[in-house]
Amino acid sequence: MTHPKETNDGFLCHSNGLVKSGLPTLTSIQSQKFINTEEYDVIIVGAGFAGLVAARELSLRQRKVLLIEAKDRIGGRTFTAKYDDCKFEIGGTWIHWSHPHVWSEITRYGLSIIESKGVAAEYMSILLENGTKLKNVTMADNWVTLGKFMEKYSDVDDVQARTIIPLPHTPLVAKENVEKYDQLSMKDRYDQIQNSLPMTDEIQGMLLALLSMNMQGNIDQGGFIDHLRWWALGDYDMIRMFDKLGRYKIKEGTSTLAEAILNDCHNVKLLLSTSVLSIDHTKPNSVIIRTQSGELILGRTVLVTVPLNVLKNIEFLPTLNMKRQEIAMRGQCRGGMKFWVKLEEPIGHWFGTAPYPNSITMAYTDDQDGSIIVGFGPDEILDIKNISVVEKELKKFRPDIKVKFVLGHDWRNDPYIMSTWSWYKPGQMSSNLLSLQTPEPPVFFASGDIANGWRGFIDGALESGLVSARHIQEYLNKHFA
Repeated sequence: MTHPKETNDGFLCHSNGLVKSGLPTLTSIQSQKFINTEEYDVIIVGAGFAGLVAARELSLRQRKVLLIEAKDRIGGRTFTAKYDDCKFEIGGTWIHWSHPHVWSEITRYGLSIIESKGVAAEYMSILLENGTKLKNVTMADNWVTLGKFMEKYSDVDDVQARTIIPLPHTPLVAKENVEKYDQLSMKDRYDQIQNSLPMTDEIQGMLLALLSMNMQGNIDQGGFIDHLRWWALGDYDMIRMFDKLGRYKIKEGTSTLAEAILNDCHNVKLLLSTSVLSIDHTKPNSVIIRTQSGELILGRTVLVTVPLNVLKNIEFLPTLNMKRQEIAMRGQCRGGMKFWVKLEEPIGHWFGTAPYPNSITMAYTDDQDGSIIVGFGPDEILDIKNISVVEKELKKFRPDIKVKFVLGHDWRNDPYIMSTWSWYKPGQMSSNLLSLQTPEPPVFFASGDIANGWRGFIDGALESGLVSARHIQEYLNKHFA
């Protein structure tokens, strides 16, 4: 049952500088009454897309499922806020018909897509020389030229990395080749080819900005192999890759999709605002979940769907295997800042970009008339809760801009998230991915952070949840026939 309410996540900052915590959500779900004398076939920790789709699949197979979510809402690193008669995707946003799992869900629930208009703007603004020089150029010509240099950056084998990641949804099929390039950072690769690329200042700035934007930080921290993974998923073509990354979104909102999946579950119990402290799997074929409030919940299996960077905050008894513990302690790249602004006056279709360490790496208008801008900043350089700072930085691209309000959420420092989308550090994909995916029955794992294909996207979360649901069903069939 849905009730209009606000989530504690996110913030809204008006032109007077006052910051209001929490955002009105497009959809919100009530937590259900919990009876802790019950035993569940599956306890799912986390009600993001991985947890939701696993709950649906297992419940439709008559499994008794409990969903436990630390937040006051479902959706994980996605939710749709509604304010001033506009929808704002605060977390994960863009999808594409080539994202196989999410497109299946779009079809299943009769949803549709809409374009972020600024991606196809006629002109774009580029900030150069540490944000002191502004260049306005035609987007079409420069985007095509940028694509050619991105091909040179990506082409490590003379066939656009097709021998490294020939099957993007099976990323380790050529593992020896992956291992070779997984040791490089994105900056290492740029240094290898920089002197051989006769780039203009504008193209160099665009290239560095896009690379930084993709991992939301300093490219010397991001693994080059994750760039090649996106490159392969984007059909080894920059324009097609960008269309799949940031052009089309769910018209009805990501929260509408999350709610549709939950409503399709059969007799699943949902506990919101309930964090898990520990998971005891000492006894064979049994788990005991301890919540922050001290409640003990019994189950036959548990599916842990928390983001990779917060896995270390849950105590496992006995401890998880040493490899998984080491990976959890190191974590993946934390990403940067995403924000939305509503302008006092529309500016039409517009796109802007700037290389690291500028505080805004990329920003573009989202709606038809150009009243709404979505922006991204690397690391924590930009204070997105300070409307004066946000407006000042946007004015470097567009001096005519006047900001009405800013909204967003600090995913980097959210204690239940600790990252934006998934981007691995050098060496992590070849050595860590399989270890993170491997279950330790009766403990299983799923997350958009450990998917094979569109890792870091809604599609990857769905993939991981579907795979784990199948593994859990097989385990239950074997041990509890």
